[in-house]
Amino acid sequence: MRALLVNGSPNHPSATAAMAAVAAAALRDQGADVDVVDLAGFTTADVPDWRRAVADADAVLLATPVYHAGYSGRLKSALDLLPGDALTDKAVGVLAHGSGPRSGNVVAEQLRTVAKAMGGWVVPTQIAACPDDLIGAGDGGPAPTDEITARCAQQAAELARCAKMLRVQVAV
Repeated sequence: MRALLVNGSPNHPSATAAMAAVAAAALRDQGADVDVVDLAGFTTADVPDWRRAVADADAVLLATPVYHAGYSGRLKSALDLLPGDALTDKAVGVLAHGSGPRSGNVVAEQLRTVAKAMGGWVVPTQIAACPDDLIGAGDGGPAPTDEITARCAQQAAELARCAKMLRVQVAV
């Protein structure tokens, strides 16, 4: 499986990037080749590569910080640069990092709606993380809790199953 992880944070480093790294590791544990698009440095010159990366992916994981109960403007702008059917028959996961334990759920639901509108198959497990899901700041940055690591593993497994299902050609 070719997975594309999209980090919608305009800041680097960020808690969203830390959570995206946990999700990327879980995808790699599922055997995925993971490409990461970090929108912090995204420019209009990157648009052709962005479109190609999405087109080449079997699964797309959209990760964003929560800003005023919405997803980042960077992610919105990047998604707006794609064709309306860019996620057709792709497995899609969503991850939102907010300031509190429930703030990410609203944003995850928003991203579900956008992904479905673009033809994506959104997996059931979503990641709605908060600062309590990342512990300390060691040499490699903050470490994820066991609970959030398990949730990322569950989402990655769902993405792998969904991507495999979508690759099967059905004879008509």
